[in-house]
Amino acid sequence: MNLKKIKEKKVNLDKIYKIIESKKNITLVNILKLSKEILFYLQRSNFSKDLITLLNEKFSIDNSFLSKSPVIETVKGKKIWVYITEEEKYGTNSYQKHYKTLTENADFNEDLFILIGEKSQELPVSTEQQILFKSDENIVLKLIEILPKLIINIFKQYKISELNFVINSSKIKQKYITLFPLEKNNFELTYYSQNGPLNTFDLDKYKIHPEPNLFVESLFEHYLTFSAMSLLMESALVKEKYNLVAQNKSLNDLEEKIRKHKILYLRTKKDLEIEEISILSPDKDLIHTQNEVSHG
Repeated sequence: MNLKKIKEKKVNLDKIYKIIESKKNITLVNILKLSKEILFYLQRSNFSKDLITLLNEKFSIDNSFLSKSPVIETVKGKKIWVYITEEEKYGTNSYQKHYKTLTENADFNEDLFILIGEKSQELPVSTEQQILFKSDENIVLKLIEILPKLIINIFKQYKISELNFVINSSKIKQKYITLFPLEKNNFELTYYSQNGPLNTFDLDKYKIHPEPNLFVESLFEHYLTFSAMSLLMESALVKEKYNLVAQNKSLNDLEEKIRKHKILYLRTKKDLEIEEISILSPDKDLIHTQNEVSHG
């Protein structure tokens, strides 16, 4: 191979390496940022949930969200399933188990669905009317403006028996997360829960404004909002970790290619130098002359 072409190839590989390395650094920053934000919103979700529970015990709150009595009795005891999927690398198909969980627990003829990600839309939901919202991608900044408000409005309009989230995360030990009703709540992201503060309250030190029922309704909206944001971000964090794995693999592959091209470049350069020395060497000319005389 031409020495110049070998050098150009190595230069191009170096450029690609720097580009991917830069993307990896951005991914690491995103992972750190998302981890901090998840902890922030999870703590506020737990705070709201614990305070609602305590207020309910103290004041026997009469609230539609807690008692599950419908505001408009057009839907009876339906479940909402929020299914969030991300693009996968290397065909790992980690969503197969979540698909199975949904087929075993959701009623595709009656329940309501919020579907985020292309894979989520493979669910065999009977009618389009059951799909409250769908998006091909988990764009967190956009969805945190839409989903919490949408879910809260559905709760205000209909009788909902359960609100469940299904996402892919190693921090979730349950098959799915139940956010409502509160007595069934199993929302825990193991790493963050172990590192978060415990919530303790002495309600006798505070006055509740406005009256407890309205205050709890506001708290419930905060609880749903912070919980939804935590789960959207946790799913996005998993995607960033997939990206990091892919970027590390690309960098390792490039390092090996760069190493081989460096060896090839040095070897080719050395061979050319030897060839040039051989051509210019007077000893070689003398040997050729002697060979010609001996064969003359």
